[in-house]
Amino acid sequence: MRKLSITLSFSILFSITAGCASTPAEDRQQSQFENLLQQTYAADQPGAVVVISRDNQVVYSAARGMADIELDVPLTKEHILLLASLTKQYTAAAILQLAQQGHLTLDDTVAELLPDIELPDITVHQLLNHTSGIKSYTNIPGYWTDERMRRDLTTEQLIEVIMAEEADFAPGEDMRYNNSGYVLLGAIIEQLSDKPWYEYIAEDLLQPAGIEHTRFYPAADIVPGRVSGYDYQEGPVNTPWISMTQPHAAGALSATALDVDRWQRALHQGHIIDSEWLQLMTREDDISGSYGYGLVTGSLRGQPAVLHSGGVNGFSSFALWLPEQQLSVVVLSNYFLYQPDTQKTAFRLAAIALDQPFPIEKEVVQLSAEQLNKVTGTYEIESGTKRTLHLQDGQLISHREGGRSVPVEAVDENQFVLQNSLVYFETLSNQEGKVTGVNFYQLGEAEPEYAEKVSDSVETRLRIELDPEQMERLMGDYEIQPGFIISIATSNGQITGQATGQPAFPLYAEAEDVLYNDEHGIELRFELEADQPASGLVLHQAGQRIPASRL
Repeated sequence: MRKLSITLSFSILFSITAGCASTPAEDRQQSQFENLLQQTYAADQPGAVVVISRDNQVVYSAARGMADIELDVPLTKEHILLLASLTKQYTAAAILQLAQQGHLTLDDTVAELLPDIELPDITVHQLLNHTSGIKSYTNIPGYWTDERMRRDLTTEQLIEVIMAEEADFAPGEDMRYNNSGYVLLGAIIEQLSDKPWYEYIAEDLLQPAGIEHTRFYPAADIVPGRVSGYDYQEGPVNTPWISMTQPHAAGALSATALDVDRWQRALHQGHIIDSEWLQLMTREDDISGSYGYGLVTGSLRGQPAVLHSGGVNGFSSFALWLPEQQLSVVVLSNYFLYQPDTQKTAFRLAAIALDQPFPIEKEVVQLSAEQLNKVTGTYEIESGTKRTLHLQDGQLISHREGGRSVPVEAVDENQFVLQNSLVYFETLSNQEGKVTGVNFYQLGEAEPEYAEKVSDSVETRLRIELDPEQMERLMGDYEIQPGFIISIATSNGQITGQATGQPAFPLYAEAEDVLYNDEHGIELRFELEADQPASGLVLHQAGQRIPASRL
């Protein structure tokens, strides 16, 4: 087995904005950053730490909210938060550094690098981009929510959990986000370096780069500056305790936001691994799509972007890098499942830094009924998909065929924002002032999706009443996937659906075997035979067709 014997040593100097006089434009941006953070997080609730840098200078850093609600301790920029899946880019960079040094190749199989594990057909490349087919242990029914997540496990013991599960698909045939793959990558780091995976990252990636506060911290250890994590359940609650051995190399690193900013700059400027290896982290292919190695490629306001999110008990994170502007945005939060999420906050901050803020930053304006009626109607996208804009109790509602219904707010007579969203549209009118179409700007896209107005009216979907016997045939629990069930029931004569861990929602009948809820973009088609209860259903949502069997 090839062992690691070389340690790189170099240091990087990072600068912070000096105390020179600012321009009016810079003052305006600072005010916009501050206002956004204050609007997003309450001072007496869990919050976030934000760092924005450009060209190796920190242009904004701030903390908002509480590090510990019960002790009344506010968050500060120096506090340490769990990174969750941001860890994956550190693990991927460690693997690529080992490859750069000649200790492995990306085509090596798991069996070649870890002889005790019988995975002869899975390569390092497939572990990195989630195409291995191994089942993610965090998808084992109940694993994430029961006592198993509280156990301290060695790397070998966690791999035993993984290897006990059947594969989801053959290696290289599909892509499915997979924490098990990154546990195996952590094991490979340990095998080649003779160090725990996190020590290798700390000593061989981070210390030479001057990054001092990004480490693996066991849950039971006393760590000065580590904040408490909270989950959102109609307000903050203390997050369930888990062992940090469980997220492993897929999600167990913690850091300050300033450290993550330093990491982003060091990584993307070629100070961690050489450029030819760095390019592999953002590679795209037909199977994994925009997911490379621990990083995702995308766009923001038409600019190329590299990004990743993270979420685990009590913590949410997002790191964004715009290479053409050398712009880094980091948002670390101790509030899991809270909305708006860290991605939306990071995108809004980055757009302000680009001087291209999203329309959501504008004040909402009240339009007259006459102005709103000009907009209502049915629109057709080039693909043939229809989108409707209609009024409901005076509120403009947007509904895309196969999607959810979303309230719309006007920020100008001709510009509208989907409520609590970065998606917006602008109306197009002819010389007579009649609206003829809309340009929809999806998240991060600079080019709009045009939809032509094909009718001033909006067709409403058929609703019929089912008799008690017809309803009874549909009632029951249906398994979407292991551990995720949708339950069909009735309450005061109203049919309802409820997915695992989510609130119930009303369902309406279009036929005796079809229920739907346009607000959530859900259609359920039941498998009925003779006079028997439904044997299963097919869930149609957001273009997906997902079968589910009755339990």
